Amino acid sequence: MKVYTSWTAQSAAFLLVRDLLRSWGCLAFLFAVLPSDRYGAKIGSVLLIILGVKCLIWHTETLISYMRQLPAFYESAAPCYIEDKETDCNLGAFTIGAVSSLYIIMHLWQLPYLAWGLRMPSRATTARMWIGLAALHLTKGATDFAVLLPAMAVKVSQGQNVHVAVILCTLAHGVYGIGMGVLLTSGNFRRWTHFQLISASGSFTAAAGIAAFLGNRSKEKVMELAQQACRYISGDQLTWEDMAGSEPNSKLQALSTSCSLQDIDAFLSHSWHDAAESKWEALQAWRRAFKVQHQREPRLWIDKYCIDQTDIEASLMCLPVFLACCHTLLIIAGSTYFERLWCVEEVFVYLQMRRSVNSIELLPISDDMEERVNRFDVQAAQCVLNSDRQKLLATIEAGCENYRAFNQQVQHAFQVALKRAKWPLTV
Repeated sequence: MKVYTSWTAQSAAFLLVRDLLRSWGCLAFLFAVLPSDRYGAKIGSVLLIILGVKCLIWHTETLISYMRQLPAFYESAAPCYIEDKETDCNLGAFTIGAVSSLYIIMHLWQLPYLAWGLRMPSRATTARMWIGLAALHLTKGATDFAVLLPAMAVKVSQGQNVHVAVILCTLAHGVYGIGMGVLLTSGNFRRWTHFQLISASGSFTAAAGIAAFLGNRSKEKVMELAQQACRYISGDQLTWEDMAGSEPNSKLQALSTSCSLQDIDAFLSHSWHDAAESKWEALQAWRRAFKVQHQREPRLWIDKYCIDQTDIEASLMCLPVFLACCHTLLIIAGSTYFERLWCVEEVFVYLQMRRSVNSIELLPISDDMEERVNRFDVQAAQCVLNSDRQKLLATIEAGCENYRAFNQQVQHAFQVALKRAKWPLTV
């Protein structure tokens, strides 16, 4: 890496083009990795770690090698060499000492930061990969402005010639490094980039959001598992005692019935933190209206009854399929509904499947539901497990331009559903 003394127009242009190509190669991989990718972020982080270790070793060896020449220079005015070329010892000490020290400090921070990210959920790993690459760009920009350009100014002040092309290339390199580094640290830029690339590729479809939710599982395998796991609970099998608490009960699945995907009348979306009595009354009111209209009990998908408690992960993986196939998304929304990310995710997947908002039936059990809809912000929603929260936010980032766009999409769906709601705001 001849960056210290090869200050000719040709070498400066070569370094600029070489580093731009390296940067663009890294960025191409970076942009292709969605937050929901299970392995892409980890592979990218490992590659950055390998590159970082290599650079750390190179800069350390370069710094030590040059510093070993300084005692002879100060004792007997022996010449100093960089890349087999004689150089001003003091200027060389400044450039090599400053550049190598900045890179060494950066890598000593960057490498553990990336390594620790490998233990995190894919969304957090992806964010750390972006920050790790940003640190590399920012360090390069800092060395151009804080070290190389000042060193060139010193050479010019000493009467030596520095070609204007060298200064322009170094300036362009520094501006690019700082600018790209700042952009890479921006979460909004990351989400915008992913959205634009997905849209341009023609992949921004319902399948994109569902694939993200499923964690890149085979669609054929998911459909097979969904058909095997699909169940409904008849309305007359529901009891107040079972619906009152959120604790899982493996015995409840025996009350549900195995069925085909098209047999589910309604997918029930609700928060277990909302008032159980109000939810029960709203559900029973809806059930009575359904029986009047259809002359039979409704067939409901309710997590507590229909999820296989011995294989929860497989059942959750099939949720988008159940949502896509149900005739109605039945939402019982109280004061905590918008605070639970799993609830919001169910609405997100439903909308990603291009299901009409008119097929959403909303039973509001909070007297300030309209106000809650208007101030909804997905970033305020929580999960019991942070790992679940990271995964669910990753699916939203993969399927929406930004959080604001997602908020508006959900708000619109609920505003339409509120206007159509047949139920009082309090039950």
